[in-house]
Amino acid sequence: MAKKAKHSDAVMTGILVTKFKMGLIGVEDLAVMAADESRAKRCSAAKKVLEAVRDLPDIPRQQPALLVSDLLFKKL
Repeated sequence: MAKKAKHSDAVMTGILVTKFKMGLIGVEDLAVMAADESRAKRCSAAKKVLEAVRDLPDIPRQQPALLVSDLLFKKL
């Protein structure tokens, strides 16, 4: 059972890292997830990612997501 839990935690950590790199979540979002102990796997994964991100010299800031309307009405 412990092996399955470790795998699940690793998958959640990978998902959060990917979302962070894509700019979908930021440091603030990770902090909120790490504080929310009602979802243990996500909380644990968020703590790991947050710890790793804090060691980075230049933390990327979260960019607002593009809206479909931005793409449709953008003048080229």
